[in-house]
Amino acid sequence: MTPRSGPTRTMKPGGVPRLLGTVGAATLLVCTLLVAPAGAAPAAGTAARDTGRAAVVTAAMAQAYLNAHPGLSADAAARAAEAQSHGEALKTELVKRPETFGGAWFDPFSATYQVAVTTTAAERDIIKVGRDLGVPVRTHRVTRTYAELEQRAEALRTGSDQLGRVAAGLVGIDVETNQVVVALPQRQRDALTGTVPAGVTLVTADARPFDLDVCNSRNDCNDSLRSGLVIRRSGGSCSAGFAARGSTGVRWLLTSGHCAGLNAAWSTGTTTPTTIGTMTDAIDSGVVDAGAIQVTNAAYRADTVGRIYMHNAAGRSVPVDGAAPSMGFILQGETVCLAARIIDPANPGNPCGTITSVSDPNKRGMVRVGGYDACPGDSGGGWYWLSSSGSRWAYGLHSRSESGCNAAPNNSWFSPLPSFWTGLTYELG
Repeated sequence: MTPRSGPTRTMKPGGVPRLLGTVGAATLLVCTLLVAPAGAAPAAGTAARDTGRAAVVTAAMAQAYLNAHPGLSADAAARAAEAQSHGEALKTELVKRPETFGGAWFDPFSATYQVAVTTTAAERDIIKVGRDLGVPVRTHRVTRTYAELEQRAEALRTGSDQLGRVAAGLVGIDVETNQVVVALPQRQRDALTGTVPAGVTLVTADARPFDLDVCNSRNDCNDSLRSGLVIRRSGGSCSAGFAARGSTGVRWLLTSGHCAGLNAAWSTGTTTPTTIGTMTDAIDSGVVDAGAIQVTNAAYRADTVGRIYMHNAAGRSVPVDGAAPSMGFILQGETVCLAARIIDPANPGNPCGTITSVSDPNKRGMVRVGGYDACPGDSGGGWYWLSSSGSRWAYGLHSRSESGCNAAPNNSWFSPLPSFWTGLTYELG
């Protein structure tokens, strides 16, 4: 589905798959990666920033690991950052196997990619892929593919049975246990009378407050569209996500769906406000929090380059090098950074954290990032994977964070691109 002019729409759920049982025994790896020793990373608590300079990319990744994982040593954080140098090639191969792929995650403590598959043959295949690429891999046998988990989670979010009703959309996925996870208040868990389906587990809902990061703000940049700019409508502002094209060639700028600007004209810039176009589509349901602005300004419409705002880079931008083709490409344990409106004058780079859940049941199945708490006005900004190769891949649109700004326990959540408007082609630099 791609955006089009018209009223707000919601996504239609897919069919409910047959669930196959419980997680099988883990099968141990396979291959080793020689990682050059790296210098000690800074201490935990230091801001992790992507500044656009290749020389400091690995250091920024290591710092993000330290902030998200207090028990991780500086040397281990540096090794984890270095170990992702071939991660793009591995994940590209993994998502080609949806019929056996059960999900994956990156473990920073062992600097190893953990890959879940459903068959012995698939284990052998992934072992060979890891060996050929020189990537550290450990395989795990599971009973459900990632596609099955996604379908079951979406069916629960939109379902009308007892569990679906009490879940109220708080449904996620735990790739490590190969389970769909439903977050319920304790009193609702105690009162639940129906049988919990196989492959579904219940957890107590997180009652901590959170903010939808929307507020009025100022920033001045209107020469081109790029992820991280302030965008405005009458009465409010948000942050720009990623630019994309539909099947007919129409250009779209994405932001958060909860920014409440449906059918409103959006613009960039303050000194010379420049119209982008009108938001024609907005979804804020389940895992999806996305709005689509149809780019009608002739100058913006003619541009074809995908950019991320980077204050210290030449031209104040760096290119978008790729976009996650499926949810299986987004891995727990990876380093991600946020291009959004908040800029710390002392640290003007984009703040970074690490993915601690690819589908958090407490936030409707959104991706959770540990180590950075975003701020009001960041909604709609672009979260991107920062690889140690220096590549930046578009992953999602910022939705919400812990209540406050840079507040403990430092978590943010984003809506992943593969979960909506899959007919879009994201523009690259």
